[in-house]
Amino acid sequence: MKFSIYTLGCKVNQCDSMDLSRKLSAEGHELVETGADVAIINTCSVTKTAIRKDRRMVNKAKAENPKAKIVVMGCWPAVYGKDIVSADTVWGAGKLDELVKQISNFQFPIKVPSPNNIPNSQLQKSRYFLKVQDGCEQYCTYCVIPYARGKLKSRPANEILDEARKAVKQGYREIVLCGIHLGLYGAEARSRKLEARKSISMQKCDLTSLLKSLIIINGLGRIRLSSIEVNEVTDDLVELLAESVKLCRHLHIPLQSGSDKILKLMNRPYNSEQFMEKAGQIRKNIPDIALTTDVIVGFPGETESDFKDTYNLIKSVGFSRLHVFPFSPHEKVPAYKLPKRIEAETIKKRTRKLKNLGSELENGYRKKFKGRELEAIIEHNNDSKFIAKTEYYFDVEPNKESLAKQANGGKKIRAGSLIKIKIQ
Repeated sequence: MKFSIYTLGCKVNQCDSMDLSRKLSAEGHELVETGADVAIINTCSVTKTAIRKDRRMVNKAKAENPKAKIVVMGCWPAVYGKDIVSADTVWGAGKLDELVKQISNFQFPIKVPSPNNIPNSQLQKSRYFLKVQDGCEQYCTYCVIPYARGKLKSRPANEILDEARKAVKQGYREIVLCGIHLGLYGAEARSRKLEARKSISMQKCDLTSLLKSLIIINGLGRIRLSSIEVNEVTDDLVELLAESVKLCRHLHIPLQSGSDKILKLMNRPYNSEQFMEKAGQIRKNIPDIALTTDVIVGFPGETESDFKDTYNLIKSVGFSRLHVFPFSPHEKVPAYKLPKRIEAETIKKRTRKLKNLGSELENGYRKKFKGRELEAIIEHNNDSKFIAKTEYYFDVEPNKESLAKQANGGKKIRAGSLIKIKIQ
């Protein structure tokens, strides 16, 4: 059986798609880009805009795989149920082993199972996305993810380390640790009093401890954290980031708003002062670190003064990249019922202003590295043009000198290669 996977949404969704691809390949099925027997669409439901993209992707998958069975999975059906779209199978988030069994029942020819647990057909990504945790119990008022993903669930450390070693053997040099609430890795075990008493003589089960185990894997080039909440950036984590050459100097820390009033309405677990204090501590220990963030524009009740607070905080922190999201709720979250909705034109205006600020900050941050030699991972090689991502999360186009130096070192340049690049 030939299958294709279309993925929307966050890095956790990318992890789930890779995991599903791995499991299907191990059963003898073949990953293809088009002309599949089974087309799988892994969806997102974080906003109404995301759901519109889901619908378009389902139509695209049907067009590119006209004879295929259609499987719609992920957060969209997890939240909105099984009657949302015409498909042969509608699945929620998780329970991928059961999904593999259901797909395998579609009566297509099966090839000899792959002996490799991580197939080369893994969409040929240059970086390996490794999910270590799932679920969220924060219940921010704008977010549907806790309803889709459920309670906190952390994978055992030995299972994570085993997968990381296999990824390195496959040639992956960068691993991206992913989780819905990554900073709370191991939190559910630590919260049990009995477990806490037993753990006196056991290894700590938290994100920093997991990272310490990962960085000693031979052959692993570097590790990146996908996203972490500001109140979960511990002193131990900052110290490890500052010390280890294997950890990318990059943290994605969602802000969402710089207004304390709006943060409270969002049910975020910090205020603006706490955010600024933690950002300052991080920069004090790692001066050149890349701090990227998410911001929601036009949350109900957001006045011009609230927006100004957000704008000024973003400028003060000096984020190296902004992801700006116009408020786009669906009916299943508390924020949908909040009064004082902001007019669409006002949201567009504020969004445009923040995006302009984001471009200004991004350009300014990149200029700080002019003349420096950085390590970067090749991500794309199309039409003899290479694009690489630095540990500081900005992309560069390697010049001929950098590529020649790499080639002279006897290494074949391909997606996933780590090379040294002088920033122009």
